[in-house]
Amino acid sequence: MRKQEKVLVPALVGLEVSDAHQLAFTARVVAVAPDPDDPLPITGTVTAQAPAPGTRVEPAAPVVIAVDPGGGGGGGGGSLAEPPPPGPMDPAGTK
Repeated sequence: MRKQEKVLVPALVGLEVSDAHQLAFTARVVAVAPDPDDPLPITGTVTAQAPAPGTRVEPAAPVVIAVDPGGGGGGGGGSLAEPPPPGPMDPAGTK
């Protein structure tokens, strides 16, 4: 019996939801909401993911993503904990 090849989880944090879905699809994993009963928002930025980028998983494995839908009135500022990457990363989570 041949062992199935594992795939790398891509870096999704900092991407728009639509871009995260596309990158996940390309990497052969599935971006999902933390609660399977709640659909992911259509717009917003990915703020967290599990498993971490670069983790090897079975093809079609779920990658749980948290999304900040944005919007929400003005106000203020605080700083981001970590600046988002300059653009999409390859499936290994590197540029």
